[in-house]
Amino acid sequence: MSLTLMLASLLLSVDAQVTVHMDRPTVRPNSSMYGIFFEEINQAGEGGVYAELLRNRGMEGGEPGKLPVGWNWAVYASGSGGRATGKSGGVFVDREVRLNASRSQSLRIDQNSDSGNIILQNQGFWGIPLIRGASYKLTLWMKGDTGLSAKVGTESSTVYTNTFDAPGDDWKRFEATFRSSETSPKGNLTLSTTKPGKLWIGYASLIPLDTRGGLRKDLAQHIGAIKPGFVRFPGGCFVEGDMLPIAWNWKDTLGPVEARKGMARSQWGYPISNGLGFHEYLQWCEDMKAEPMFVVNVGMSHGEVAPMAKMDRYLQDALDAIEYANGPVTSKWGALRASNGHPTPFNLKYIEIGNENGGPAYNERFGLFSKAIHAKYPEIVRIADLWGGGLPTSAPYELIDEHYYSTPSWFWSNAKRYDSYSRSGPKIYVGEYAVTNGSGRGNLAAALGEAAFMTGMERNADVVRLASYAPLLENVNNRQWNPNAIPFDSQRSYGTPSYWVQQLFGSNLPSQIVQHKVTAPVGEAPAVQGLAGLVTWRTAAEFRDVELKVDGQTIYTSAGIRQEDLQSPMGKWSVADGVISQTGLEENRRALLREASVRPNQSVSLSLKAKKLSGAEGFIILLGSGERGTFQWNLGGWNNTVHAFQRDDERVGKGVSGSIETGRWYDIRLERDGARTRGYLDGKLVEELVEEGRPDFVAVAGIDTARKELIVKVVNGASTARMATLNLTGRKLSTEGTVTILSGTSLSEENSFEAPKRIAPKVSKLSKVSDRMSHRFPALSLSILRIPLR
Repeated sequence: MSLTLMLASLLLSVDAQVTVHMDRPTVRPNSSMYGIFFEEINQAGEGGVYAELLRNRGMEGGEPGKLPVGWNWAVYASGSGGRATGKSGGVFVDREVRLNASRSQSLRIDQNSDSGNIILQNQGFWGIPLIRGASYKLTLWMKGDTGLSAKVGTESSTVYTNTFDAPGDDWKRFEATFRSSETSPKGNLTLSTTKPGKLWIGYASLIPLDTRGGLRKDLAQHIGAIKPGFVRFPGGCFVEGDMLPIAWNWKDTLGPVEARKGMARSQWGYPISNGLGFHEYLQWCEDMKAEPMFVVNVGMSHGEVAPMAKMDRYLQDALDAIEYANGPVTSKWGALRASNGHPTPFNLKYIEIGNENGGPAYNERFGLFSKAIHAKYPEIVRIADLWGGGLPTSAPYELIDEHYYSTPSWFWSNAKRYDSYSRSGPKIYVGEYAVTNGSGRGNLAAALGEAAFMTGMERNADVVRLASYAPLLENVNNRQWNPNAIPFDSQRSYGTPSYWVQQLFGSNLPSQIVQHKVTAPVGEAPAVQGLAGLVTWRTAAEFRDVELKVDGQTIYTSAGIRQEDLQSPMGKWSVADGVISQTGLEENRRALLREASVRPNQSVSLSLKAKKLSGAEGFIILLGSGERGTFQWNLGGWNNTVHAFQRDDERVGKGVSGSIETGRWYDIRLERDGARTRGYLDGKLVEELVEEGRPDFVAVAGIDTARKELIVKVVNGASTARMATLNLTGRKLSTEGTVTILSGTSLSEENSFEAPKRIAPKVSKLSKVSDRMSHRFPALSLSILRIPLR
């Protein structure tokens, strides 16, 4: 082949066409389509966007002989700075003396002599952030017969000190403001007694005066820049709780902060003061001009279900919440809202009935809530869960909540997911979605996969009415989920590439989608790589004689396997005499086989014997499990009715009917060659799968009627730039516009505190616009073209 032909062939291999018919409108997106999902996880509120700087300011929890989380104490010799000896006293949890009925306890300082000072300290959320020139307000509620010295500073310096007189026998509020003389991320509050006596501290608070409506400014600015159309709050699993007693109760979050009932341990394991409460959430929505979406508990937690006979309380809580938000000032809860400073209604629009609930128990409770809410508040949009049991049938609803957490490959492969959804079926709210496998701490691969998926949601905005990425915030000192859109510490914050995708889509939502078509070659078929492994799902099973061949050579056998040869086991796994057993009956019990590793594009054969001991299903054989996802053969899945291949827990291929018997050994063999996989059971070919390449070039187009501009969003997931032909027909365009590009040099690239905008949007001029034009879309990029109409 000549050099000229080779170059032409190479150009064609990356060529693409995007045809946009601007005069052919299709669907109109909800103007509030892209919102945010806020959950109290990762210290997102407490120690995050809520501006309070003291950890556990309500002093909740603690054990005998141990202070609550966030507080510690010591005795120091007077004037020496060293630890004192003798019985000078101490600090104790006192559950008999409380500031008010909402408080569960106070801290009592007993100083028994002049020989030592009792030191009580709070270091905030991994350090109290101090900023030179910034002002702060310290509030203490105390009673007792000795005074107190308060100091804010670091281990080596002091920025504020003050002495408060003995408050006496009644609770007294002390308040002081000060300005910091230095900057440090590691400040602390130190309280020390001034003379012998007893002193009770019932509540303590330290808040910067420069906030955005009581919120930490940089985090509030990051979130506001998304321009969210709605806010789903306060969770998530946080709404349910592992058990009902730790489910969030909005009624505990009203009124003065010191009178709010806090939680010693919330769903995600840390105490909350409820300073960020129901009223604050509603006010936050109003400030951002975002529609409120409140998630209510339906008497279901992760571990228990309240009987129907006790559902009145949960239902009334939901109805009362709507009245608080929307009711007139003449109503009970509307009057309370007015007394809390907001006489006009907040206009709560959406109620999600439950979170990730399903099955018969949810169906029954959903009907109770849905009918009662609609009867009293017909304007409320009701959202139902789609989780482990299909759609609820007990009552109508306006939206169904779907959640997706998977790999970049899954999101690319599902960019057209909603193209085939029934137009007569339920409207969709994609309440939680994110790349969580192969995402690093929030990398470019995740962002581009999500962007590709979002083009499909936007193109099908008649079906997908709302969508929110999850989770939103992460204090890096308590990361409980990965990844998250906005990581932060006590002073710094940044947006991940996924954050920028959310901001770009939220800021560039067309008011009218128009007909468009993308013609481009698909990428390579998804690979299989990572460690082989074994999985059970609500089933106990045994496995033996595992052998992995790669390119015809045996690289792994389970002969002589030991317990420590199982990597990252989840479940009740054991090894004895060459047999690998898993006896738990929970879902997704898995173990990887150390050193049984598969790389892309290898010819692979995995064989083994498996026996079901008991339970609901069969067993799952992992051919590869790595950062880029999983590939497995599920035998006797879906309540022991189907054998099917799965990629990232989603079925691929048609599957075949089949079940697994209890008590017999099966011979299993999986063969993978290129994009073709064959599954054999007892020597018989049961299923064959040939995977096609996934798209890596997708687009969506629409008109911003207010600004009179064409918007074209294009995601290029290829590792090379693409020269695409843009056919822009049906309307006259200006010859100039803008293009905003989010791109990087590697899918693994991430932002960080040190490089917060390594991956960030860049805007440039778009010139020589015509109805048929060529445009270069960079490798690994999201591009947003905005072109004025003439």
